[in-house]
Amino acid sequence: MIEDKNLNSTFISFEDSENLSMNDLMKSYDNDKVIHFGKELEAVIVEENLDGFMVDLGMKFEGIIPKKEFGENKIPSELKVGAKVKVKVLSTSGQPVVSYMKVLEKSKWNAIGEAFRNNKYVYGKIIKSVKYGFIVDIGVKSFLHISQLGVDFVEKAEEFIGNSYEFLITEFDESRKYVVVSRRKIIEIEKGFARASALERINEGQVIDGTVSRITNFGAFVDIGGINGLLHINNIAWYKIKKIEDLLRCGQVIKVQVSKVDKVSGKISLNMKNLIPNPWECVNEKFTVGLVVRGTVKSVMDYGVFVELEPGIEGLLHVSEYSWSDSEVMLKKEIKKGQSIEVKIIDVDAASKRIALSVKRTLINPWDKALRDYMPGTFVNGVVKNLLPFGAFVKLPCGIEGLVHINDFSWTKKIKHPESVLKIGDEIKVMVLEVNPKDEKISLSLKHTRPNPYEKYNVGDVVKGKILRVVDSGIFLELEPDIEGLIKNNGKYFTKIFNEENQSVVKKDIEIEAKIIKIDIKNRKIELSVKKLELDREKALVSKYMNQNDNPTLKEILTEE
Repeated sequence: MIEDKNLNSTFISFEDSENLSMNDLMKSYDNDKVIHFGKELEAVIVEENLDGFMVDLGMKFEGIIPKKEFGENKIPSELKVGAKVKVKVLSTSGQPVVSYMKVLEKSKWNAIGEAFRNNKYVYGKIIKSVKYGFIVDIGVKSFLHISQLGVDFVEKAEEFIGNSYEFLITEFDESRKYVVVSRRKIIEIEKGFARASALERINEGQVIDGTVSRITNFGAFVDIGGINGLLHINNIAWYKIKKIEDLLRCGQVIKVQVSKVDKVSGKISLNMKNLIPNPWECVNEKFTVGLVVRGTVKSVMDYGVFVELEPGIEGLLHVSEYSWSDSEVMLKKEIKKGQSIEVKIIDVDAASKRIALSVKRTLINPWDKALRDYMPGTFVNGVVKNLLPFGAFVKLPCGIEGLVHINDFSWTKKIKHPESVLKIGDEIKVMVLEVNPKDEKISLSLKHTRPNPYEKYNVGDVVKGKILRVVDSGIFLELEPDIEGLIKNNGKYFTKIFNEENQSVVKKDIEIEAKIIKIDIKNRKIELSVKKLELDREKALVSKYMNQNDNPTLKEILTEE
């Protein structure tokens, strides 16, 4: 008897039913031996042909595992004649069709589900790259987001295709055939165990070997056995580091000291420089003032250069200490980074970690020579190098520069700016006023190369001058070009020709005589008096006639021409 129904069909066989009684038929009916759609049962492979594998389903019925169910995939090696396999019934119409892959796939999904529920790792292979991540074969197809491949940023996804790893299942839905996996979770979990274990055995002050795992702009992370510690840039060396890569590289094994451990946060601070002596502790003994040493230029700045005297010890060569003349120009022209130069130590401050250096002091001091050669009053030729509001800098033959102050430009004129008199590059003659080697200054004068015109005037001299201008304070006379005298309008020394009634008589360019009654050479001032001159002349005239035998009248004396 054979009963066939679609979907939930049954497939029942009774062998030699005509020879059995009804009771035997009823006994032979066994629910476990009913073949129906979807049932799973064990079968034995009895034959292989082009279409598939013939299997003995029991009850003298055979089914077929069609090869087409494997598609383009390789047929499993366990499928061979004589092998006992578990299959699932797909069809009972005609010759039963069974599936090996359906049972295998269910078994895989059961295993994946169990691994998900128990947080067990599964082994899988990355088979292709897709948007936002990868497809991973863990027995079934699963998705791996690119951020979950590892702890480091993935730049080239194609480099990981074909690689096999352990994964943790983070999402599972068998009904949707949806699985998400992560490798990063495993790494973080294992690192967490390793970190906890490492924290237990690491103590502050401990010296340990570590491997540089990552470099940042503020320091380097060092793996010290399952846990990373931070080696801050300030704790790598005793001197200032601009670029960590100049000293460290990823993968490098270094010796570090554990300076701080936070058991709660798991943060570890490391130190490298404490394992070597601080070079500044003995700098006063090693680098004494006056010592000439050779160093390497580490950096060039606008204000000078930093010179490395030994690892960890740098000094500043200020721009003013490079050359006795044109120091800034010469330094920028001649000094380059990495250059070896000879310097003299002129100051050491170990507490502030500062050393002042000089190049020019390794040479002959031209100021000592200037003190001998340029005595005050010496005339010398020089070239104008710079003009500033307060004066002009003049380069002398010895190579150093002196200053002509603006007050030393002219005896008679008040100069507002040196550029109204000189220009850069002019060759001029100057007189040395003072040499100060200690402060490295030479005072020069332009006006002292000519006589002081005020010195030829004396109190009591009678002079002639043209009226330049009349002001409330008096009348200014031009005694000679650029030299003026003032007749004060205080009524004391004025004559009747300058009174208010005769003011029209006072005109510009009228030449008059007056007597010098006061001279201030320093401030270039001469005070004059017409009244004083007339009184002196009247006295002289009276004296003249008083000495004669005949006695003239006062009228005759005053009217004498």
